[in-house]
Amino acid sequence: MNKYLIKREIPNASQIPSEQLDEIGQGSESVLIAMRNEGKEIEQEVSYVAGNNVFCVYNADSEETIKEHGERARVPVNEITLVPNVLKHNTNKG
Repeated sequence: MNKYLIKREIPNASQIPSEQLDEIGQGSESVLIAMRNEGKEIEQEVSYVAGNNVFCVYNADSEETIKEHGERARVPVNEITLVPNVLKHNTNKG
């Protein structure tokens, strides 16, 4: 699977109550489970809520699979960027 960064434009996303964000996340996870049961390769690592956006990191077999998830979960998919490399930093080392 490849790693992707997904940008979801959601007005006032950072002001959505955490309970509502949890509901959105549960709906998304239900779709992910259904898709995996259909043999599709897709998993979510993490999502960041910032300003008017939600940025998600997914592992999937293709951009098309991510777009399908967005349609089925009824969440926007405004940009999909392939992440070919990840740099990990540990700034706590002295």
